[in-house]
Amino acid sequence: MGPGQGGSLRSAAGRWWPELLVGVLACATFLGCLGSVELWGKREQRAAAEALDTVLNGHWLVAEIQGRPRLEKPPLPRWAVAGLLLLTGRREEWVVRLPSALSGLACVALVYALGRRIGGRELGLASAVILGTTGLFISELRQAGNDGPLAAFTALAVFAAWRRIHKEGDGAGEDAPGGRGWAVLFHVAMGLGFLCKGPIVLMLVGVAVLPYLMLTGRLRVGLRRLWDPAGVLAFLAMAIAWPALVLAADPEALGVWTTEMGQKTGALPLAHRERGGLLLSSPLMMLPWAVVGIVGAAVPFRADRGLGLPWRRGDAWLPWCWTIGNLGLLGTWAVAKPNYFVPCLPGLALLGGMAWIRLDALARSAVPAASRRARRLLHLQWGILALAGVVVAAACRGALSAAPPGWLALLAVMPPAAAALGARARGRGRGAVALLPAAAATAAGVLIGYGILGPGDDRERGHRHLAEQIARLAPAGADAGAAELRFFHEIDEGLWFYLGDRRLAPVPGSQPRYSDSYDKLGNALTSGSNCIDPAAIAARFEGRQRRVLRDWIDRRPPAAGPAALLIRVPLLERWSADLAGRAAPLVVEENRKRTPLALLRVVPDAAGIADASR
Repeated sequence: MGPGQGGSLRSAAGRWWPELLVGVLACATFLGCLGSVELWGKREQRAAAEALDTVLNGHWLVAEIQGRPRLEKPPLPRWAVAGLLLLTGRREEWVVRLPSALSGLACVALVYALGRRIGGRELGLASAVILGTTGLFISELRQAGNDGPLAAFTALAVFAAWRRIHKEGDGAGEDAPGGRGWAVLFHVAMGLGFLCKGPIVLMLVGVAVLPYLMLTGRLRVGLRRLWDPAGVLAFLAMAIAWPALVLAADPEALGVWTTEMGQKTGALPLAHRERGGLLLSSPLMMLPWAVVGIVGAAVPFRADRGLGLPWRRGDAWLPWCWTIGNLGLLGTWAVAKPNYFVPCLPGLALLGGMAWIRLDALARSAVPAASRRARRLLHLQWGILALAGVVVAAACRGALSAAPPGWLALLAVMPPAAAALGARARGRGRGAVALLPAAAATAAGVLIGYGILGPGDDRERGHRHLAEQIARLAPAGADAGAAELRFFHEIDEGLWFYLGDRRLAPVPGSQPRYSDSYDKLGNALTSGSNCIDPAAIAARFEGRQRRVLRDWIDRRPPAAGPAALLIRVPLLERWSADLAGRAAPLVVEENRKRTPLALLRVVPDAAGIADASR
C-alpha cells in the first residue's frame, strides 16, 4: 500500500467514522453473546425443532415437530437455519439465532441507506442508531423466528420501491440508476417476505407504499414504475411454488392456513380477543425513544417553514404510512402481539430520526417559544433514556434468579452517562453524532445482559438440565426406564434440541393432526351445534384427551414393559385421579419460568408402580 492509499484510507476513516462506529456497535448488539443463553422463547424453540427435523429426517418441504406436520409458517427461515446446521455441523444456540441476527444488521443498514436517500447523512445516522437501540427490535432480532427475516425483506422492498419511484432523472433509460433493476428487486423482496410469513408482507409493504403515493400525488406514475413483468413473475414463483407443492401433497393444508389467519384476525372463535391491545402498548414498543417516536408521528402534518429540514414535506408520509398505517390495521386484529409490529420498526426509526433533526433545529431557532418547547422535549427524551438504565436493572433483578448487584449497578449507570454525554454533544451542535453514546451503552448492556446475567436463568427457563435428567433416569434400553420414551399431547419443543439423538414418540391419539386450533374447529363444526362457544370447545377437547391418556395406559400389555412418559405438570395436577395407580413420578419440575414438565414411569401393573414409587 502506497503513501497515497494510506492517506486516502485515513481520510475516509476520518470522514466516515460515525458510520463505522455504528456498524461495530450494531454487530456487538446483535451478534455478541448470541449463544450464551439456552433456547427460552416458544418461537425459537419451534424454529430449532423444525430445523432439526429438516436436517435429521430430510423434511425440506414440510417439517414435522412432535410428530405432526408444521404447516403454519412458510419455510425460508427454517431452510436458513437448517442450512447453517449442515454447514457448521454444530447444534448450538447461536446457529439457530444467526439468520435473525443478520436480519437485524440488514435492517439497520437499510434504514441508514433509506434515511440517507430521504434526508441526507444526518437522517440516515439518526435513524440507524434509533433502530439499533430500540428494545423491542433488539429482543426480537436476537431470537430465532420468522419475524426477523420478514422485517429485513419488508425493509428491502420499501427501499427498492423508493429507489424505483424516485428514479434519477425522468428522462433516463429504464436500466439507468433507479431504473428497472429496483422494480425487480422490489418484487423479489416481497416474494422472499412471502416465504418468511405468508401474505402479511403484502399488507406491510402495500400499506407503506400505496397511501404514500396517493398522498403525494404520484399514484399513477409510481404504480407504472413499480410494475415489472419479470419482477411479478419472480414474486408469483416464490409465493405460489411452496404452497402449491404442499397442497399437492396434503389438500388439508388450505384449511390449516385458513384457520391460522382466521384465529389471528378474529374471524374464527378460537382464541381470546385482544383488540386494541397493540394500540395501547405502542408507546412501550418505542422505548427508549418514546418522545421522538410520538413527535415523529406528527412530522408529516407540520409545515416547519424556515427550519430548512433536509427532506421534502411529503417524503415523511412513507415512514408514517409504514408505521402508523400498519399499526392501525394490526390493532383491529383479535390477536395482535408486539412481534407482529417488528417489520414496521424500521419505519418508526425513520420517523424518530426526522423528529430528532426537527427538534434539534427548533431548539436552535430564533423563535423563543418554539425553541423552549423543543428543548423541553429533548430534555424529556434524555430523561427517559437515563431512566431506562434503572428500569432495565430493576427488571433484571426481578426476572432473573441470579443477578449480581455489581453488574446490575453497571447496567443502571450506563444509560444516564450516555444521556449526559449525548445532551452535551447535542448542545455543541454535533447532530446525530450525539446519539452514539446511547448506541454504545446499548451494546454494552446487551453484552452484560445476555452474556453474564442471562445464563444464570437457564435452569428455570431452558431444557438442558431436564434433558440430562431424562438421560440419567430413563436411559434408552435400560431396564429401569425406557427403551420407549413417550410424550403426551404437546411439550416444549426446546427439549428436542438438547436430547441429542434420543427420539420421542407421542402417545397414540393424543397429538393434534395439524394444530389444536384446527382440530378444535373441525370438532365444533361436525358436532351439529349451532353455537360455537370457545369454552365448550376447550372443555370437550380436554375431556377427550383425558380418555386417550387413560386408555393408553390401561391397554398396554404386560409384555410391553415400563415406559417413560413426559407430560405437562398442569395436566398432571388436573388429572391426578386418572393417573393414580397407573404411573409413578420420576421428575416433577417446580418453580420454572416456563411450562413445567413431569417425567413419569408407566408400568402395566400396580406392583410395578409400587416398586417405581420406592
